[in-house]
Amino acid sequence: MEIINSFNAPIHQFDIIDSTNRFAKDLCKDNPDNGTIIISNEQSSGRGRLGNTWESYKDKGLYYSIIFKIPNKNLKCELLTLYISLAITELLSDYSIECKIKWPNDILIEGKKVCGILSELVSNEHGVFIVVGIGVNLYHSLEDFKGDLHNKATSISLNTNSTIIKNFFINSLTSYLFDYYNHFLKNDFEDFIDIYKNSSSLLNKEISVHLNGDILSGYVHGFDNNGRLLLNTKDKIIPINSGEVTLRDTYKK
Repeated sequence: MEIINSFNAPIHQFDIIDSTNRFAKDLCKDNPDNGTIIISNEQSSGRGRLGNTWESYKDKGLYYSIIFKIPNKNLKCELLTLYISLAITELLSDYSIECKIKWPNDILIEGKKVCGILSELVSNEHGVFIVVGIGVNLYHSLEDFKGDLHNKATSISLNTNSTIIKNFFINSLTSYLFDYYNHFLKNDFEDFIDIYKNSSSLLNKEISVHLNGDILSGYVHGFDNNGRLLLNTKDKIIPINSGEVTLRDTYKK
């Protein structure tokens, strides 16, 4: 099956590459078309958020980056990752998979990570771009997850009876990204707040947020129209733009 780009932009395909996001960021120097896609069967230096690595076994997962142009300086760029996470949850529902979003960038199935999103801002003489890397565990077996990953990660194939045709999966993903990118351009998350809350793995749960060397603890009250997590510390509600979230041992039902 041919890979089709709903954005009518170029597709760069590799058997192996160090990082699809690294390649995408280099492309931004040459003013790439909006929706340009980079795909590889394997990554030698796959990256996750906050400097973490992303294990990129050959032919096991989807290693995919897409370049979005930001045409308006007033757009709330921080919302793009939230829209993308909603696009992925909708895609997985096509495979009869119910998943949850761990704010801001992880997709979970029954508490195990199946997908990670890495959004990186690039600004140069051509304008502002957001490079979004999406790593999806497609065909991994339980034996593929070594050490700590055995209890923390899962794959699409482990959670569906549907046949996963990789190029079909890619085309569906890109189509959903096209739709949600156009929602993003409207610059208003209000219509999606309730959908996002219902998809959240963190709502009403007790968490710790590692932020700029500090640790804040409290319950997740919700999310605002700017995509920020609202942390209820009992003294006040604090909007959080970013940070590493850890679930506490106990949480509110």
